This record gives sequence, structure tokens and C-alpha cells, in this order.
Amino acid sequence: MRAVLTVENLCKTYIVNKQQNNVLRNINFTLQEGEFVSIMGPSGSGKSTLLYTVSGMDRLTAGEVIFDGISLSKLSEKQMAEIRLHKMGFIFQQINMLKNLSIYDNIILSGYQALKSNGSKRSRSDVNADADKLMKRLGIIKLASHDITEVSGGQLQRACICRSLINKPKMLFADEPTGALNSKAAKEVMAELCQINGDGTTIMIVTHDVKVAAQSDKVFYMVDGNIQGELKLDKFSYEKSVRERERRLNNWLMEMGW
Repeated sequence: MRAVLTVENLCKTYIVNKQQNNVLRNINFTLQEGEFVSIMGPSGSGKSTLLYTVSGMDRLTAGEVIFDGISLSKLSEKQMAEIRLHKMGFIFQQINMLKNLSIYDNIILSGYQALKSNGSKRSRSDVNADADKLMKRLGIIKLASHDITEVSGGQLQRACICRSLINKPKMLFADEPTGALNSKAAKEVMAELCQINGDGTTIMIVTHDVKVAAQSDKVFYMVDGNIQGELKLDKFSYEKSVRERERRLNNWLMEMGW
């Protein structure tokens, strides 16, 4: 199995009112292709900062992040934007979609943007066909022409998943993707993410939800900007005991001080 993300001695520091705030401290880990990792920990522990830093949305202060064999710290802003567009997908708790576009147009937009890159072998019709396949797979093809205000939260989040996959990324980064959803919609969204992971896409997710984290391969527990522990779980399968996975994770979290 090939490493898709390697993090070495990662540090992130902010200066606020001339005070140094060390948000991330000497973090080290490696994710292999096809892995699914959840990041948990108390509020303010650095979970989202870690996700933003290893995905290049925020610049690291020290250390190294190697994504798909490329050192992110050595890239210009333009080069980093290209990596995010072509090789990464993003899903957030807050739905960041353009209100003046339909569900379909929001999904294909980044696909069209990727066509401007040198060497792109796709066409607009290819992007459209991929969008149709994704929307059919996630059960929202009938909502293609709807405005984003005309669908439910769960349907909108599934549209965000389609958008995140339109350029066939190597890895998905998700920050509390089920946080604003009811239990039914959250379950549906997680079922899709597990399916996507089963197809080979690497996933890193920040979550406070034990039910969500229990579906990942492993869980990192963060405290004060550092990874204090790691729990390895088997690859999730609906045939296996969901409650047993949740029980095991809950017990471990209590040991970690959750």
C-alpha cells in the first residue's frame, strides 16, 4: 500500500496580540491510500487546524507535509491551489455553495475550472457525464435544477459530496460533515462516505460524533495541539456489529479523558 499523506514534526503557530499560540505541536503520522481516519478531541484541541494545514488550506509553521509524493511547503499559492483542485476534495459542516447557481451547476463548477489546466484530457461533456453519475449514485439526480434553498440539509450535503468528487480526488477532507444534520441524514451521508472509501478514496474527517468516528479505520485523539493516542479499528462493514465498534471507541475515549 502506498502512502498518500505523510506528516513529519508538523507545527502551526499563530501570533495574536503579540502572543504566540502553538496550535499544533510536533505531529507525526502517515496515511496509506484507501485509509479512513477520524480526528477527535475536545474543542480547541487543534482538530480543524490540523485538517486545514495538512490539506494546504493553511500554511504550516514548521515540519513537513508530503501529499501524493509532493512537499506542500515548497509550493506557491498557485501550485497549492492546483493540488487542491485536482487531487483533493473538501466537505464542510457549513454548506459553502453559490446561491445563484443550481445544485447541478454548483457540482460541475470546479470540474469546469479544472479543464483550464494544461494537459487536461476531459471535456465539459465528460464533466457533465461524471456529475450525472455521481448525482444518480447519491440519489439526488432529480434535484439537479433545484436551487440550494429548495432541498433538505441531507440532500444538500450529498450534493457537496458530489462536488468534492467531481475531479476524482485522491483524498477527501471533511470537517464535521454531519454536524448540522439530523440523525437520519447523518446516517445517509456516512453511508455514502463509507462507500466512497470502499472504492479506494482516502478520507480524513474531523468529528465529535462517536457514531461517525466508529465507522473509520482508525481514530486520532488530539489534546492541546498534539495527537495523544490512536485507536485502530477494522475496515467498517454493515455486516459487523456497529454497537461493538461504538462501545470499543467509547471505552477508549474515556481512557483518553474524553
